[in-house]
Amino acid sequence: MKCAHLTIARAILSCRALERRYLPSQFELAEYCRTNGHRKCPLYLKGIISTGRAENDSRAAHP
Repeated sequence: MKCAHLTIARAILSCRALERRYLPSQFELAEYCRTNGHRKCPLYLKGIISTGRAENDSRAAHP
């Protein structure tokens, strides 16, 4: 399963885990973005900390 923050626009892969867009390296794409390893990604974790929720957080669905 790829990371939900990985987006593609005009054949460019970018990360939207944080407020600003980030272009992941080939290593990051292979290690984190395209696998379940995205939960170990430093940007993914920083995004969780800054927003205070994870992708499957049930509290986000029920405010």
